[in-house]
Amino acid sequence: MATEVNAPPAATMPQLQCFQKAMTLPTVEAAVGQFGAMYTKVKGAHTLLDWALTLVEDNMTMAALKAVPYVSAPLAVGDATIVAAIDELERRVPLVTEEPKVIVETTKQAVMSRISPHVNKVCIARTAAEQRVKSLKELSWTKANALLSTAYGQKALHSVDTGAMYVMQLLDHYLPPVGPQPEPTGEIVLATADPALHTVQTVGRLSAVAARRVWANLAYKINELRSSGIEFDVRRYIAALLAALHLANVTNQQHQKEKEEEGKGTQNIAEPAPATSAPPASQPSAPSTATIVKTTPEGKSDISEKSKQ
Repeated sequence: MATEVNAPPAATMPQLQCFQKAMTLPTVEAAVGQFGAMYTKVKGAHTLLDWALTLVEDNMTMAALKAVPYVSAPLAVGDATIVAAIDELERRVPLVTEEPKVIVETTKQAVMSRISPHVNKVCIARTAAEQRVKSLKELSWTKANALLSTAYGQKALHSVDTGAMYVMQLLDHYLPPVGPQPEPTGEIVLATADPALHTVQTVGRLSAVAARRVWANLAYKINELRSSGIEFDVRRYIAALLAALHLANVTNQQHQKEKEEEGKGTQNIAEPAPATSAPPASQPSAPSTATIVKTTPEGKSDISEKSKQ
């Protein structure tokens, strides 16, 4: 058995032309070289791995030697078929015979040549859209400046400046600056130079100052509560605030329902009850003149005299 295992494979194993043909391809040769180097590295990493893999190799070689008489004919047919397929591949795709670097570079160029037109179309469309947006923005800005340059626009601009000054006074009174706060950077453009930009900068500075004042005062109050021994839990505060808002909403809905019910009751009281058709009461008929005359004494005497005649 040892003699069979140690027998040289070349003497007994059939030479496959498909393997030799595939090894002539640079890509396959490089892949096999990489796999062989990794296998050798793994095999030599430990003595136990070397012994186990060597044993596997010997067993596979022994099995292949024993199976050669039975599979030589099918192997020959398969070998010829694979060789013909490799030849056809080389004929149709000559690129497989090139080095891996050349294949990668050629594939990259082919992909870029296919993708570049579409990418260029997208870039051109994006540039055109940006140009249209820029033109529309410039047109809108010019139109806004033209409107603000009129008499009514000047009044509106003056109202904005006056309102900003009034709001700043309110902020200084109700939300005074707490601690060092950064001063607003940048100068506001004059209204005569660019009215629209002046308005935008005025409103933006006012919003920034208000936001800084609110957060600074809130932080100051929280620190003040903590310094006095009161722990401020943001989650509990938000939960209580949401509960209060929910209670207010429910109460408002209840009041609205009560008002609607009261309105319906008032309408029902204000409407008069429909008159029912009752039969007219029987009234005594007035006595006739002859009857009244007969019942009086004078009338009786007259009747008796007439009867005597």
